[in-house]
Amino acid sequence: MSIRDRYLAYADAFEQTYVDDDWSRLAQYFTADAVYEGEPLASGRDALLARLKNSVNGFDRRMDSRTVEFETPMVEGNELRVRWKGTYTKRGLPDLVISGVEIAEFRDAAIARLRGEFDPGAEKTMRDWMAQHGKALQ
Repeated sequence: MSIRDRYLAYADAFEQTYVDDDWSRLAQYFTADAVYEGEPLASGRDALLARLKNSVNGFDRRMDSRTVEFETPMVEGNELRVRWKGTYTKRGLPDLVISGVEIAEFRDAAIARLRGEFDPGAEKTMRDWMAQHGKALQ
């Protein structure tokens, strides 16, 4: 299976996990020593999965809906990059639309490093939206 196909399988499994909260299904897509780069840094598969779950629970699940669109992933060597755009809605609040890129570095058929980067301006958009409306998510 190619890196692209493996990542797409992971992305599909992530969406299933978003629905049923079964994070164990994602373990197969990461190396035991996988790292999530970002704040907070997560080292090791279990810590990485906990980081993803905390992120989803801390933001996505507090919204009424979330729609994430992905462009075609680009692969160079053992690295995959995919551009994304997310639209988050909460009744009574303006939609939040942010975008960025997710970068996955593979070792064999598993993700060894994962990180996300906001597009220029998206981090400010998120920060400003949270400053104005974040209390409604509590």
